Amino acid sequence: MNISIRSVLSLGFWGAVSTLGACGGYVNLGNPEEGEGGESGATSEGTGGGTTTGTGGNAASGGTAASGGTAGTGSGGAAEPGTGGSDSAEAGTGGDGSAEAGTGGGGSAEAGTGGGGAAGPFEPRSGAFKMLVYSRTEGFRHDSIAAGKVMLTEIAAEQGFDVTMTETNEEITAAGLSQYEVVFFLNPTGDIFDTAEEQAFEDWMTTQNGAFVGVHSATDTENGWAFYSEVTGQYFDLHGPSGTAAQIVIQDAGLDFPGLSGLPNPWQRVDEWYRFNRHAEWSAKPGFRILARNAADDHPVIWTREHANFRSFYTSLGHDAVVFEDVSVKKLLTGGILWAVRREHLFE
Repeated sequence: MNISIRSVLSLGFWGAVSTLGACGGYVNLGNPEEGEGGESGATSEGTGGGTTTGTGGNAASGGTAASGGTAGTGSGGAAEPGTGGSDSAEAGTGGDGSAEAGTGGGGSAEAGTGGGGAAGPFEPRSGAFKMLVYSRTEGFRHDSIAAGKVMLTEIAAEQGFDVTMTETNEEITAAGLSQYEVVFFLNPTGDIFDTAEEQAFEDWMTTQNGAFVGVHSATDTENGWAFYSEVTGQYFDLHGPSGTAAQIVIQDAGLDFPGLSGLPNPWQRVDEWYRFNRHAEWSAKPGFRILARNAADDHPVIWTREHANFRSFYTSLGHDAVVFEDVSVKKLLTGGILWAVRREHLFE
């Protein structure tokens, strides 16, 4: 891959920006000093919080008609069909309903979605995409963030997608998020979004068929935001000491998941283990799948959710930098990213 470096004038509080390459490229939108905050005791990263039922997704706008009329917009149901020209109209997508095919003079209708050109929010996609890696910390800051950025840059280069790293919120707008197919929460902590940013993120996830991947302290983030609890499950309750060995048991639902298939079962890991004391309650909601559990306490370690037009993948792995130097974790995160952006069929 040819690598070129160019600098871009910073705007406002943006950090310096650099871009490497055009495919599997890397952009950095800011990186404040690391090492702030600190843990003390078993619950310093956060205390327990209940699960609040989140809001449902808004309907997605329909696609644009191909040489024909404009596809209708959904409102919780099916999108109205586009009307014909010489070719077929692309179908719009509904909020919780299905898209209807457009009509046209010839050919079959193509489905339109918020990204990837798939027939519905969870249908397979292909082609290049962009991922936003977000690691702003308003609480404890993990030293492993730097190692995580290195691993995610490697994954992007290997899989041929673009990645932007940020620790500020200039991209958390409707226009900013529209550039990306997936947002990766790399150990953020605390109250990171204001009300407008929360709404922009929720709209993007639910109306643009968004994708979320989170590791470790992504569940030490935004406690009390109802929609976010629908994405991640819940805020963690407690954690044990760093560097603790555990056996991770891959569940039936995870045996064929990209990145988990082929790993030892049980999978021997060393990390700081989170406890989710209400997991039996929230994991019973529609679309949740627990992929792996800690054998010591049966608490989930890896799970997914497919709901309200979005996909989310989460693992509590990632406290220590050494976690992001492990090839098996790299395989897991590659699979999680590709699953979230509906490209699991491309995983090798």
